[in-house]
Amino acid sequence: MSGTAQHLDTIESLCALPFPETNSPLGYESSGPRHHLVTLLLAPMGSEGEATHAVFEDQFDSEREALSLLLTVRGWGPPDRFALAGAALRAGDAPLPAPWDHLVQTVPDLHLWRRAGRWTGIGTAHHGPGLPLALIAFTTTEDPP
Repeated sequence: MSGTAQHLDTIESLCALPFPETNSPLGYESSGPRHHLVTLLLAPMGSEGEATHAVFEDQFDSEREALSLLLTVRGWGPPDRFALAGAALRAGDAPLPAPWDHLVQTVPDLHLWRRAGRWTGIGTAHHGPGLPLALIAFTTTEDPP
């Protein structure tokens, strides 16, 4: 099975996976009472040089586009393109629920779908200097900020 096919399977299985009763963070992934967040691709450590960073960002953007196209063809419809820049400011002093609290800090924009009472999205997380880029997928019952 190709990487894209595995990622597609992971995203679709997230939508059927029940949520745990308590939060369970694990590295770059987490699950909680109203969300699941998984890493589909992770750039290797030491890839933070500008040229290498750009290569991985392009690769992750291409994979996100391919997954979005496949999900659209499978009946999900086209994704909403959702910018998270400014979402923390819009929330003001109100704390954001998981996974949005993490996403607004690390993912500039998402491909986002609303299906069966859940929001499901794909984006590239920028965890900060010295940390690798990650192509992530998530599902949640919490509305976007």
